[in-house]
Amino acid sequence: MPPSSNFWTRAKTPASILALLSLILVCVLFFFLGKWQWDRTQDILDAERAAAMAAVPVSEIDQPLDPQDYGRTVTATGSFVNADQVRIGSRLSRESVAGDWIVSALETQSGQLIAVVRGWVPQGQLFTTPEGTVSIEGVLQPSDTFYATVSDSGGEIVTIDSQQLSELWNTPLLDGYVVLQSQSPTKANSPEIVPPTISTAEVAFPLQNFFYAIQWWVFALFAVTIYIRWLVMGNIKLRK
Repeated sequence: MPPSSNFWTRAKTPASILALLSLILVCVLFFFLGKWQWDRTQDILDAERAAAMAAVPVSEIDQPLDPQDYGRTVTATGSFVNADQVRIGSRLSRESVAGDWIVSALETQSGQLIAVVRGWVPQGQLFTTPEGTVSIEGVLQPSDTFYATVSDSGGEIVTIDSQQLSELWNTPLLDGYVVLQSQSPTKANSPEIVPPTISTAEVAFPLQNFFYAIQWWVFALFAVTIYIRWLVMGNIKLRK
């Protein structure tokens, strides 16, 4: 009898059929266990991304800033300090028009101060600091410490560094700064909102759950391999 005939003869035995049914059951089970872990991985990612994107009070951010907080959306309520305002030159608008960024110190209700980029204005156009209490939402950025000591020919500040601004304004500031995205109440003739340099960072991929998913599918493949090997070895014994 040809070897192939012996193989299929063994495959049709009650023991082989029972083993095949068991294999199918195990593979289906392992497939759904792997899919459950895969879906769990996606759920964890979605939850962590939502948490990372949710706005939190700036007072709840640990000091000094942790890199994981770069790009976080933060909120604050307080008032801008009239005397603490600077213009950061050589900045472009969304239409690539040269102008300045207006940076002011916001004193929050908790008494903390943080630098806020209120937006872009054309060169030479004057903008006063708004009075009264405001609520803002913006994106938290790390200080531009790489060029913090650089200034242009006029001695103006060209980067945003909380330590440098703290010395300039003679008041302690929270680490980093906020790029304003919305303000309530809105003020007439406000600077043009600018996009943040760093957006909300991507969260770490949950490798543990991912490998759990792969593990179950590998187990299913291993079970199929064992079954085929069992049939082949049995066929070899029959031929002997």
